[in-house]
Amino acid sequence: MFCIYCGTRIPDNGAFCPACGAKAAVIKAEEKERPAGMRAVVCAACGSGNLKRIGRSEYLCEHCGSRFFAQEPDGAMSREEEKAKLLALFAEAKTYADKGDYQAELIALSKGMELVPEDGTLLLKLGRASSRLGLVQEAMDYYRKAAEVSPHDPIVYVNQGVEYMKQEMAAEARPLFEKGIAMIEADPMSASTADAAVTYANYAFCIGKLGDLAGARKYLTIAKKKGCNEQTLDYFCKALKIRV
Repeated sequence: MFCIYCGTRIPDNGAFCPACGAKAAVIKAEEKERPAGMRAVVCAACGSGNLKRIGRSEYLCEHCGSRFFAQEPDGAMSREEEKAKLLALFAEAKTYADKGDYQAELIALSKGMELVPEDGTLLLKLGRASSRLGLVQEAMDYYRKAAEVSPHDPIVYVNQGVEYMKQEMAAEARPLFEKGIAMIEADPMSASTADAAVTYANYAFCIGKLGDLAGARKYLTIAKKKGCNEQTLDYFCKALKIRV
C-alpha cells in the first residue's frame, strides 16, 4: 500500500507511513470513502501515489520511473488554469510586499503550494518572503527545493549564498555565488540585468569578507557597470572599507 498523502510505500504490516507518519488505518478508510471522481491517481505500474504531473493527464511516477496517462480527478485544473491562478497569487503577494506586509505576502504565496507545489518561481518567491521575515531555515529549504526543481536558475543558488552571508558564513556562501556567476556568464539570459548586478555585488562582499579585497574591488566594479544601484554599492564599499 502507498500513502495517499506523500506517496511512500507502507509495509504490509505497517501501522504508519514511514515518511509522513499518517496512520495506515486512516489512509485505508479515507481512500475507501472517497467518491470515485476524487480518488487519487496512482501509478499504473506499481500503484504508488508518489507522482509528478508532467502534462495534461500525463504523469511520471517518482517511485518506479514509469510514465503513463490517467483520468484526472474531478475538478482537476488545466495547466493554463493553474498558471492563471498562480499569477494572480503573485500579484496579490506583491501588493502586500509593496506595503511592507511580508507576513501577508508569505500567506498569499503559500496558497500556491496547493496549486503547483513544484513551481520554481513560486519556491523562489516563498524563499524571499521567508527571508524578509527572518525565517532563515524556511528560506533555505525553499531555495534548496527550488534548485531541485529549477537547477538551471542561477538565482536560487545566489539567494542561498545571501542567506549564508546573513549568518556570517562567507565560506559556505562563496561556492554558491560562484556557481550562480558561472551560470550567468555561460548564459546571460538566465538572469535579469538587475539580478546579475546584485549577484556580482554580493559575491564581491563575500570574498572581501574572506580577505580578498582586490577581488572585491573587481567584482564591485563589474556590478557597477551592470547597473547595481548606488545604495547597494555604497553599503558594501563601506562595509569592506574600499572604494570603486
